Amino acid sequence: MQTHSSALAATASATPQPTAAVLDIGRLPLQLEDLTRERIKALPKPALQELSVLLVEMDRGIGHAREQLTAALDELYGDAARAQLLKAGKDAGITHLTDGDLAITVEIKKSVSWAQNELAAIAQHIASNGDDPTEYIDVKYSVSERKFAAWPETLRRPFEAARTLKPAKPAFRLALVGEGT
Repeated sequence: MQTHSSALAATASATPQPTAAVLDIGRLPLQLEDLTRERIKALPKPALQELSVLLVEMDRGIGHAREQLTAALDELYGDAARAQLLKAGKDAGITHLTDGDLAITVEIKKSVSWAQNELAAIAQHIASNGDDPTEYIDVKYSVSERKFAAWPETLRRPFEAARTLKPAKPAFRLALVGEGT
């Protein structure tokens, strides 16, 4: 597999490299931006399987690299960003830092969770006082699909009108016949 990033390749060698990753699939060099549906459908079957495996490996590698980059940036700039937000009276938000010639925008998102049992008790209290809890609390009902499937037909029947099944995108795993199938 050949992959080249212009910034990384420049540090590794003085030889000019393509600006986008080049995939050598079954002796068919392709740049990532050239991978259209039509070109993919026209690939020989072994190259199609090789592309599938290669993209999974690239995803894994990119995910790992992204995690490492985020961790390194957090170690470099996270404390300063959090301190700057706290100084402005915020726990989360967007702040801007500079480090020499580098301008850094840091976004620290909110992650809020609510204790469901406590909200249910509050909703009951609001209702017992004659108010409508939905004026204050968003309620979302759901049923575990595994539990639903285990119910007897008489219990499932009334719920079926409220259930909508939307198929997700298909997932494909390719293997050449005789190789791990």
